[in-house]
Amino acid sequence: MLNIVFSIALSLFSITEENPSYFYFGSVNLIGVGNLEDGKKSGEWKVYSKKVPQETQESIFDPADPQLFEKEFNQEFPLFVINFSDDLPEGIFQENYPSGSIKILAIFENGELENDFKEFYENGEIKYTGQLAAGERIGEWIEYFESGQVKSKTSYSEGLVDGPAFFYTPEGTLITKIFYSGGEIDGLYEAYFPDGELKEQGAFKNGIPTGEWKSYDADRKIQFQGSFIEGLPSGTWLEQMKIIPDYFRKGNYQKGLKEGEWIVSDATGRQIQTENYKAGKLISVTAQQQGNWLKDPNLVKKGNGQMTFFDEQGFVIAKGKVSKGEITGRWSYYYPNSDRLSSSGRIEGSEKIGTWNFYSFDGELIDQMEFKPAPKSEAGFRNANSSRTKIFGDANHDSLESAYQKFNPFIQKYYN
Repeated sequence: MLNIVFSIALSLFSITEENPSYFYFGSVNLIGVGNLEDGKKSGEWKVYSKKVPQETQESIFDPADPQLFEKEFNQEFPLFVINFSDDLPEGIFQENYPSGSIKILAIFENGELENDFKEFYENGEIKYTGQLAAGERIGEWIEYFESGQVKSKTSYSEGLVDGPAFFYTPEGTLITKIFYSGGEIDGLYEAYFPDGELKEQGAFKNGIPTGEWKSYDADRKIQFQGSFIEGLPSGTWLEQMKIIPDYFRKGNYQKGLKEGEWIVSDATGRQIQTENYKAGKLISVTAQQQGNWLKDPNLVKKGNGQMTFFDEQGFVIAKGKVSKGEITGRWSYYYPNSDRLSSSGRIEGSEKIGTWNFYSFDGELIDQMEFKPAPKSEAGFRNANSSRTKIFGDANHDSLESAYQKFNPFIQKYYN
């Protein structure tokens, strides 16, 4: 392998034969220099980039002006090195970084990417390795951190993710394990904390969540636990309350929407209040508890009002508005066992938005933070990505697709 790389590197500085030909390689920003045999590309061609690229979508494969090439194109290092036979890419294909170091090594056979594929970091360390058949990924593909530690292992069949995929921390700890079938997430899914403890567990069927799922936050407290049917939460669920992470609610989902009575409890299991939902909307909140007795038992009626949370001693932990069955409006949080405000700001759908103020115990404003709405997603889990090449949890590796899209047009039909 090192001999191949060394010989390719030397070829970058080899002298092109007399009377080379100049052709645009799909764009006015790329010109290839090489030889023709009987009017067809043959041998090694080097493709160079324009110093000041033009913004254009036009595809062009026509002969180029050598004087224009000399004047307007970078010539220190080629962007690509391609071997041709009878106008078809044949043999080693190389893509380079602008610095001249090798980015990609692959092999063309009869115009198709075949066999070994390797991608490198700019410092020369390996980034990706795998096998190709007719331009499609097959077998196990391995991604590496720049340190050389394995980052991911993913199985492919005919270009589709198929089988187990594993993802690791830079220290080598497994953080995600998931199974695919025919490009869809299908089977067991598990995620782990860096120390190896379970973070999330569930299953997919044809790309959507199914069956029993559970997830934990960074403090190892349950985030959610329940079942999915056809990708929607269904049946009995236990959820952590985002607005107060130490509090939990338990109730039922019907076709992905909260329905009926949900019991809210603190971390000790002590019941705090009862929420009532209809088609996912909060209709009422009852049995607000302060110490061992009730206070304001009906703060929310017909989807409007104020929610208040108390600790065991009766001190307010948090309070805020509910409007039209949604938590929305200004909320205030308090220091434990006191009536001192700790922070305040706007909440919409359990998410902080806008400017939030943070106070010292003495009431002094000590900080302000701006919160932006988080992207909408399914509760507690990431959406499945069923594309042909992008992997769940992956860094959306697209170097292979880039190479194939750039050079697949170099088949013979474009030169007849």
